[in-house]
Amino acid sequence: MIRALVMTPLLLIVLCVGGVYAAYGEVDPCRVLAVEQARTSAAPTGLAEPFTRIGTSQMSSTECVRGLLGSWRERIAHAL
Repeated sequence: MIRALVMTPLLLIVLCVGGVYAAYGEVDPCRVLAVEQARTSAAPTGLAEPFTRIGTSQMSSTECVRGLLGSWRERIAHAL
């Protein structure tokens, strides 16, 4: 019982981090945000990503996570 209480959150964390890595090829929240912004921009991803990384490099990890969650919320709302 206690083993399941410990292992379940760890498994969820590993799955979430693995999913983010599979989708973006990065785990750092600011780099993931830069990739997300580059993908949603009008410019080709290869050209936009270095510029979006410049913008996110000055942000804290917390700001990057908030920006990433906001971007995901917008995409979900737009899809619905």
